[in-house]
Amino acid sequence: MDLKKELNEKQYEAAAHNKGPLLILAGAGSGKTRVLTYRIANLIENCGVSPSNILAITFTNKAAKEMVGRISFLMGENTRGMWVHTFHAACGRILRSNAELLGFSSNFVVYDESEALIVVKDSMKKLNINDKIYQPKIVRVIISKAKDEMLTPEKYMNVYGSSDFNSEKYAKIYEMYQETLKKNNAMDFDDMILMTIKLFKEHPEVLEYYQDRFKYILVDEYQDTNKAQYELVYMLAAKYRNLCVVGDDDQSIYGFRGADVRNILDFEKDYPECKVIKLEQNYRSTQNILEAANHVISHNTNRKGKTLWTAQNGGDLVERFVAADQNEEGYYISKQIKKGFESGKYKYSDFAVLYRLNALSQSCESSLVRMNIPYKIYGGLKFFDRKEVKDLVSYLRVIENLKDDVALKRIINVPKRGIGETTVGYAEEIAIREKCPLFNIMVNACNYPELSRVSSKMEAFSYGIADQMLKKDDMGISDFVKCVLDQSGMIEEYQKENTPESQVRIQNLMEFLSVAKQYENDQKELQDGDNTFSGFIQSIVLSSDLDGQNANDDCVTLMTIHNAKGLEFPVVFVIGMEEELFPSMRAISESETGIDEERRLCYVAITRAKSKLYLINASSRMLYGQTSYNPASRFLSEIPINLLSGLEQRRSRISNSRLESTSAPEKSFEPKINAYADIFKRTVNNIDDINKAVKHKDSGLQESSINLKVGMRVMHKKFGEGTISLLNGSGLDQKIEIMFDDVGMKRLMAAYANLSEINS
Repeated sequence: MDLKKELNEKQYEAAAHNKGPLLILAGAGSGKTRVLTYRIANLIENCGVSPSNILAITFTNKAAKEMVGRISFLMGENTRGMWVHTFHAACGRILRSNAELLGFSSNFVVYDESEALIVVKDSMKKLNINDKIYQPKIVRVIISKAKDEMLTPEKYMNVYGSSDFNSEKYAKIYEMYQETLKKNNAMDFDDMILMTIKLFKEHPEVLEYYQDRFKYILVDEYQDTNKAQYELVYMLAAKYRNLCVVGDDDQSIYGFRGADVRNILDFEKDYPECKVIKLEQNYRSTQNILEAANHVISHNTNRKGKTLWTAQNGGDLVERFVAADQNEEGYYISKQIKKGFESGKYKYSDFAVLYRLNALSQSCESSLVRMNIPYKIYGGLKFFDRKEVKDLVSYLRVIENLKDDVALKRIINVPKRGIGETTVGYAEEIAIREKCPLFNIMVNACNYPELSRVSSKMEAFSYGIADQMLKKDDMGISDFVKCVLDQSGMIEEYQKENTPESQVRIQNLMEFLSVAKQYENDQKELQDGDNTFSGFIQSIVLSSDLDGQNANDDCVTLMTIHNAKGLEFPVVFVIGMEEELFPSMRAISESETGIDEERRLCYVAITRAKSKLYLINASSRMLYGQTSYNPASRFLSEIPINLLSGLEQRRSRISNSRLESTSAPEKSFEPKINAYADIFKRTVNNIDDINKAVKHKDSGLQESSINLKVGMRVMHKKFGEGTISLLNGSGLDQKIEIMFDDVGMKRLMAAYANLSEINS
């Protein structure tokens, strides 16, 4: 094997190194996997190292499998005994052989996240801790974070006890959680690394065995290691110090997962004798794309520093486009993709659209659907396939059609209201027996002994749906969707969870407001537009059906930038490049460290492109139902103008009316004395049921008990304190707008608001 023929100069230098610590700073597209593969082959073939003395650690099973395949291609079967594993897989093998030393048996089980959450709930129950106040999912995240920081329950209390009054509760749950795992002969994923470290510390003879076994250690993606992973590697390499780490500090983008970029930045402090090799020749992108990336990342000061270059001189300039709004952004992208595909130069699969937030995909998806361009969401679901969006659509479907049992069953316990599947099954059996829709049974649940335990919950839910039905024809579509969101309790439940996943779900629900407002705007511009709630529901169903038709291999890829790391595409669009989106509001408000990570994320996005790169921002953007006018991202100004093309502002093809307020005009409100009877006549066949329903709800319809006035300070039991800004109508018809201190403006029916005056 002639390394010099297979590798460039710097790659050869890294592969041929065979003694002492080695830091390989591998830029994007510089062939780091190739270097690792040839380095292992060189150690075995030319340096006399036994394969059983080599441990290679990757971050994913896919990467491990790829490395094994490449090494086997070079070496054949001359690799027996070598370990190529993820951190968890390597620790699992070590623990299986030594579990008894830690009080576990060798057949211990590893709990996944769902099973770990069950243990958290069980621990809280044993400790009599209220799971409404202390959300189990939040507690699970806190425990995992503590383990990433190598904190025992006691150390967690010492570190966070003075700054968080809930820390004592968390520490107690954490302690009980660990006791339960031990009793069950189980570990979670975090434990696999922590228990290996514990094993090494408490049994130095075991550590020495593995140090002698793995005289040569290689770690890929070192910039993504956390504190526990760093400690494990440090212990294993301490005796022989033949540690080779490969990574790119400029691509450290997983700080939110516990990754610590200081591990790679401080490598030379831990190993002063180390050799540092920079892989800067890029085999992926054109020089213009690399120049753009180099200029952006150069604004980070806390970095090792390297400059990517390629033998592919020049290339197309980076295309800059300033869209009028998110609709023009989506249209422009779709037009460029269609043009590239029809020219025969590209397949659909050559295109990727990258974004900072999942919610940004929606407008682009809509445009792709309209132009019949197939696409897929990588690492996630299409907008209308996301659970929380489907839940909201099911609410709207039930409000539109009380006979929609499928949608009704989906939302009966969303958010959780104590109506389980068994109870719903009983209700279904009754509905079949009485030949009526399921909703009818729920309205009158107290009449059925099988449902007596949850009858009050079923009736409360069904009357809530009826209450929303009364409002839907007297509100604009987007205002009504906001009302359903508020009253359903879905957002409130996700806020209580307070996890990264729940925050994304909230963003998607709020982005649905943009879908509703866009539909209203579209219908206003059509001469024969159907600006009705029924028309809106139908448009959603059609969008979902069209999405399903696009499932094939040759399709455009949409994904977050985080998911794009490690991938490459001939043509890349990076959208939403505006301040407060990219960089994110959170990064801007945190510190310079947050901006640095966002800039590294931008660097990753740019370096995904092979031949063509589009960077796009919108002058205005409707997101989460609100229109914002954020300036272009600071990262765009860090790219020299000579690398850019198309900077001129395009004339908008979107009507100016789309930039105006989308609030629906006030409609006349006719008194509805028998409103609830009208609703239930659609589904309830028995006149006694109708009368009961009307009697039950009419008692709740009454004029406001206080004399409402503009400027009055009032209290709402859900939204808190606010000031009345507008009154319209009187009596049961009266509508009221209130600017609440904490949640902003809300439009309410005075008869339902149940306000109390705040005396100054």
